[in-house]
Amino acid sequence: MNDKEKLVAAFDHMVENVSEAVHDAEEALAPTIDEMVHNAQLLVRELYSLSQEEAESLGDTLKRDMHKANKTLNQQGKELKDWLSFDLTLVEDSFIDLIARAADKTWLDFHKFEYESHQASLYRSGEVCNAGSFNCSHCDNSIKLSMTGQIPRCPVCDHAEFYRVIG
Repeated sequence: MNDKEKLVAAFDHMVENVSEAVHDAEEALAPTIDEMVHNAQLLVRELYSLSQEEAESLGDTLKRDMHKANKTLNQQGKELKDWLSFDLTLVEDSFIDLIARAADKTWLDFHKFEYESHQASLYRSGEVCNAGSFNCSHCDNSIKLSMTGQIPRCPVCDHAEFYRVIG
């Protein structure tokens, strides 16, 4: 498994772990989302031999994606498929189910990471994130990821910063 595949597998594992932890929390006193992501980071660090920085980067991306999904589902009343801006047939149903459960608006406590600054919403090439559409912040060119993967540089202008396209 090369480094890119390792990061993608670790991110998918982290999404699954946080989703399971969130559901387990419904039965007991719920830890905060930050604690669940932290626990998932510790798990994938050990499983995939990641550095602290790599695990934290994956955790930040996961929290940002969960925040965006929750915001869209709550404020705009859109379906998850609209948030992903992608044909669901191209994305594994199990992944969609995991993200949907993790973003369930009835019990997520997103107050801990309600950051709305422009920098916090940017995605950078090389970051691992889940499927969806992203526009280059420089030329507005759109790229689509059909599954978890690393964001490439913009094929039009070679810029490295993107924002997620919602809806």
